[in-house]
Amino acid sequence: MRFLDSIRRNMSPSSKRIYAKFGIVIIILLHAMTPTFAQVKSNDNKVGDTKNENEAMKQMLDYSGPGSNHAILAQLAGTWNFVDPKRPFIKGILIRKPIYDGRFYTVEITGGKLPLPIGNGKMKDGNYQNLQIEGYDNPQAKFVTTSVNNHIGSNIEMQNGSFDKEKNAFTYDWETELVPGLKKANRRVLRIVDKQHYTEEYYELRDGNQIKIRELDFTKSAEY
Repeated sequence: MRFLDSIRRNMSPSSKRIYAKFGIVIIILLHAMTPTFAQVKSNDNKVGDTKNENEAMKQMLDYSGPGSNHAILAQLAGTWNFVDPKRPFIKGILIRKPIYDGRFYTVEITGGKLPLPIGNGKMKDGNYQNLQIEGYDNPQAKFVTTSVNNHIGSNIEMQNGSFDKEKNAFTYDWETELVPGLKKANRRVLRIVDKQHYTEEYYELRDGNQIKIRELDFTKSAEY
């Protein structure tokens, strides 16, 4: 204790004798108080950590709930009949339902009969089936769709999209590799025409140009 040594050097002989008796008591008291100070600091850290954890949890919950962008997806809930206007044999039914209080939407598509791979090089005839989950990623500020089907592709498509308010349209982009080494950039444009109609256009990027490969017209047949 340097400050105590400084005090002792300036003491009179009689004061030094008193210091010799009681100085050790002061040192013991100071050492005894040190753990208390440390405990207070430790408790303060625990309070601070708990507060930070509560704030982090509140932020995560705030970013998890549905918002205005989810409400845009809600316009598409219901049962829809679709058809390719240029190839009318391509047609089917799409059912879109909200889950988790409108945070996500399931999309089930049933199309016409196709040859379906069932393993070991074998095929069978069956209806085309496609299952999607749609949502809006609040932290990433983008629309997201995952898609699987029973026809072509063993992959899970991850489509990232945006919404243009002026065009009233979604644009989704993703990449596929259905055969090793053969990668394709894909685009889907979904345009809301009115409450009862919307269209989808599918594109592939070829030689730097977006080439339209399919167009579908959707008409609502039932509300959700």
